[in-house]
Amino acid sequence: MVPVALVEREHDLKLLSNLLTATFKGHGKIALVSGAVASGKTELLRSFADQCADEGALLLNATATRADRTMPFAVLRQLLDCLPAHAGPVAEIIGSDVASEISRTAAATLLELSERAPLVVVVDDVHHADEPSMDCVMRLVNRLRSSRILLVLAESSGEWSVHPAFRIELVRQTQFHRVRLAPLTADGVSEMCSQHLGQDAAHHAPEAHRMTGGNRLLVRALIEDHAESGEMPGQAGCSSLGESFRQAVLTCLRRSGPDELEAARGLAVLDATGSTHRIAELLDRSPEALRRVLQSLQTLGIIHDGRFRHRLTRAAVYDDLPPQMLADLHTRAAQLLSDGGGSVTDVADHLVAAKHVGADWAIAVLQRAAEESLAADDEEPAIRYIEFALSVCTGERQRALLRVLLVQIKWRSDPEGAVRHLTPLFQAQREGHLDVEQTAYLLRLLMWHGRIPEARELITQLSRITPSVNEAPNAVLTGVHNLLRHAYPQFIPDRSGESDHLFDNATTPPGQQAQASAVLSSVLGQATGGDERCVRVAEQILQSSQLSDTMLESVCSALQTLIYAEQPLLAGRWCDALLTEAGSRGVVTWEAALSALRAEIALREGDLVQAERYALKALTMIGVAGWGVAVGATLGTLLEAVTARGDFESARKYLRETVPEAMFQTRYGLTYLRARGHYYLATDRLQAALADFSYCGELMRTWQLDSPTFVPWRTDAAQVLLRLGDHERARALTKEQMAHIGSRASRTYGASLRVLAGTASHRGRLSLLKESVEILQASGDRLTLTQALFDLSCAHEGMGEFGKAQMISRRAGRLAKEGGMQRMQDPALARPEEPMMLHHAQTDSWSRPVDETASAADVLTLSERRVAALASLGYTNREISCKLHITVSTVEQHLTKVFRKLRVKRRTDLPVELEYHVANPAC
Repeated sequence: MVPVALVEREHDLKLLSNLLTATFKGHGKIALVSGAVASGKTELLRSFADQCADEGALLLNATATRADRTMPFAVLRQLLDCLPAHAGPVAEIIGSDVASEISRTAAATLLELSERAPLVVVVDDVHHADEPSMDCVMRLVNRLRSSRILLVLAESSGEWSVHPAFRIELVRQTQFHRVRLAPLTADGVSEMCSQHLGQDAAHHAPEAHRMTGGNRLLVRALIEDHAESGEMPGQAGCSSLGESFRQAVLTCLRRSGPDELEAARGLAVLDATGSTHRIAELLDRSPEALRRVLQSLQTLGIIHDGRFRHRLTRAAVYDDLPPQMLADLHTRAAQLLSDGGGSVTDVADHLVAAKHVGADWAIAVLQRAAEESLAADDEEPAIRYIEFALSVCTGERQRALLRVLLVQIKWRSDPEGAVRHLTPLFQAQREGHLDVEQTAYLLRLLMWHGRIPEARELITQLSRITPSVNEAPNAVLTGVHNLLRHAYPQFIPDRSGESDHLFDNATTPPGQQAQASAVLSSVLGQATGGDERCVRVAEQILQSSQLSDTMLESVCSALQTLIYAEQPLLAGRWCDALLTEAGSRGVVTWEAALSALRAEIALREGDLVQAERYALKALTMIGVAGWGVAVGATLGTLLEAVTARGDFESARKYLRETVPEAMFQTRYGLTYLRARGHYYLATDRLQAALADFSYCGELMRTWQLDSPTFVPWRTDAAQVLLRLGDHERARALTKEQMAHIGSRASRTYGASLRVLAGTASHRGRLSLLKESVEILQASGDRLTLTQALFDLSCAHEGMGEFGKAQMISRRAGRLAKEGGMQRMQDPALARPEEPMMLHHAQTDSWSRPVDETASAADVLTLSERRVAALASLGYTNREISCKLHITVSTVEQHLTKVFRKLRVKRRTDLPVELEYHVANPAC
């Protein structure tokens, strides 16, 4: 096995051996060994020196240093110190005061010695040798041809600039030989790794070669670090810088010279922005001189193509910079890049790294860099820029602006973490450092986190702003008014006051944000009518809006408008697209907000599993505390979903979550109260349920948000009253709610019919439930449809129509299974002490004869789907005939085709999909 020191040096050693052989024969030779620092020159010379001693040659050895350059005959003294005793004292040889005489005497002495035995003169790092010593060496050179002297000189590549005349003289000698030491190849690195670490470590060789460029010292350092830690620095999963490697990098640079070290430091500071001209300008050097130094660094294995070979190599150089030098270089780099058109983020990175800046322009650069990073959804550097700007900024107004920007950035991923900035922001607003738009933003944050006293103060200030006679209401102020209307109505200033100019004029929203909150306020505040216009405006807003921090509120308001206007399918499509974008861009708060809305959509569609999944995701992403008062909506959705599934243990866990007290003074508290009321209802705490539903109604009427499509509190309360046996009050509340609903095709209207059926006689109940089912199956609300179907099944059973009851019960069971319902309470029919179970949903097996890849909507015509949908609900052929205004024969023909196409034999086997693809049968 080749010794480690001689890996890939066998050829070079053999060349020197051949020169030694020729020297023994009386043919003097000259060898110049050239290689980068740490390329193995010294190890090669030592191995060769051992060989010379073994073969009986007289060896004179010297190593030059930087200090030797100014010390006459420093190298010659080292050589003469190796002379045997019979050669005479060194002092006598160099005793003359005349340099030329000393050189002549020393050369003569060495030539005389070579006649007795072959003489090998080795000078390592000859580029550092003093000129008088080199003059003596050149005297030998001129007389080597017929002597037994072998002169071996070793130099670092690119550093012979001290003795150019001597180099020329050497090269022109016929006995001159060059030995160039190349860096290790990948195979050579592999061999070194294998010898030190075993064959199993050879797989580290490619990465080690890439990091070091074959520099032997660096390779050995990596091996030493691996031996200590068990990890190879630079390999996947290892981000630490080994001490041996760090020291090896610095050793290479210091041994190479001050120019190389300075250039490496400049490159470490500029990093990816470091071109030759920029580094030269940073270091106040000429590009030509720097280019030579960079070539030396490339030969050394430190850089490649003008960049550090590895981030750990840069780290070794960068971490070694003295603090003051580091600050100065980064400050100069920032100014250099700013003047030279560098990117604003690169300039900002240098300013932050400098740790102290005094120039006014630096604050503006840091702010622009934060805004650019934010536009690229890169929050971490944006926060770093603004926090540093705040640490050096002294102007109060500028500090307030920076803090607003910092809160906006932090809000994207950590709304809870942004809270600590609210107090200084509020103080800045009191001192007059925030404009109207910034004040409105601060108000939103204070309301979100339930800081009511401070929010009231800002509302009062904003309400006192008086537009001039010819001035339209400011979009920001109008947006604030509409936000208060639909989210925080309790905090709208008393209209009897004298200063309510803002809210008297806030009627025509001039901007998208104001418009979005206006249509949401309209949907929530109106009892009947206007939904089509609101839906149209909401869609326009979604079509024209780009997802961003400033547009998130508008987007969410538009989606909520669609939800509360009972357009869940449309809202779901928009929400899914926006969720995909938010997820791909990695903005946590956007994704959480949209997930919460997607949970609400899924709940209104009766998909309890998805509702629970999205709600949990929303709460997990930013935490309950991060949601502020809005947690009521998300937690309410989650609570209602698990309650409807019959998972009361989870419901109890979610009810134990601490929520802000201020939440119950906002719209979000209504959703929470309703969900809690349903939990109480499902667990037979009827009075508690009635109290929550009644309180919802009281708040909604007071706040003028009494929209049944938002919170149908009247039918919620009616369900409790039915369980308590108060049918008259239940009927009155239900009819009152139905009068508030604009469309008889509304999902809420269908749900109200189901509750109303609980107050009717057997035959009246049957009719109301059939109408309820028809409306609900067209609306897509599987949860309420399942409940209505189960009620209809019970109604048929009460009439003695057991076949119809069984058929409809089976359909209810299928829907319950798909929607994730495990248990179901029927408030209209069940006895209070004995909640009714969905037996068929749990135990009945069923098959789906239709091909799984094709739905009923794909194989049936519209007329066939209408007939099949009614048949699946237990309508007779004659009843279908009357309802659709077609003959009984036509009904029979349609059913025959339906059975054949769907490959079923009876009505009970008709698929559930009919309920979602069929148009309203009554039309």
